[in-house]
Amino acid sequence: MNIEEAKSIQLEDYLRRMGFNPVKQQGDSIWYCSPFREEKTPSFKVSASRNL
Repeated sequence: MNIEEAKSIQLEDYLRRMGFNPVKQQGDSIWYCSPFREEKTPSFKVSASRNL
């Protein structure tokens, strides 16, 4: 896989396949709880339009 192929993967789909479900969505921002620690308030944001 090259960098262009990696950039074309939709983060929202990848996270869903890895078992991470969004906690909330505001506009094109999708919020998740951090995959690195236990938390109650989501702090991990994905921009759907920018795929970042």
